[in-house]
Amino acid sequence: MTKRLRFRVDELKTDIGVLKGLELQVGKIVEEWEEPEGPTPMPSIADLRKWDYKLLQRYKPMYLPFCDLCCLCTFGKCDLSRNKRGACGLDISTQQSRIVLLACCIGAATHLAHARDLVEWLIENYGRNAPIDLGKQVFLEAPHVRLVTGIKPKTLGDLEDALDYAETEVTRLLACTHIGQEGSNLDFESKVFHAGMLDHVAMEIADIAQTAVLGFPKADP
Repeated sequence: MTKRLRFRVDELKTDIGVLKGLELQVGKIVEEWEEPEGPTPMPSIADLRKWDYKLLQRYKPMYLPFCDLCCLCTFGKCDLSRNKRGACGLDISTQQSRIVLLACCIGAATHLAHARDLVEWLIENYGRNAPIDLGKQVFLEAPHVRLVTGIKPKTLGDLEDALDYAETEVTRLLACTHIGQEGSNLDFESKVFHAGMLDHVAMEIADIAQTAVLGFPKADP
């Protein structure tokens, strides 16, 4: 877990002189956990791909295309019916998984935008050090954020690093949908899993922030 530190002294008298307007700022301080860190904190698109492929090979996706055209880039329109391929080389299965990834990115981006606006507004009005308190009966305040990012949030400011990570990853996922550049439809499906993971992080951040600060019902008896 990381924390930011800012220290300011208007006037400090020492044996060697008087210091005025002293201000020190440390970008991040790493806080050790009680348990060891997992193997993939803040995973990139490729970090969990092997595990994704194990799932996708066991539970193969089935596509029911509602459209056999691709109209997403200036190479097209491309007819993908009857086993045809588009100008970039993708087939109908790859196109369908690409559309699914786009839809998941839209959903994740929506929840991230809401979480970002909420956290920034709360920090502006309540301060970055406002504590995260979800009630005495909650012993694991942020399971998704902890598991995915390795951050154990204690204040509103701690949620910003998790938001930064998720926003960066969604941007990378969207870049992958530009043209049919993936090797197979399973490449896109692996990224769909990644987008879903980020979406859960975003929703949890918003829930934690509003519950901790805005007086929403907590897990108290």
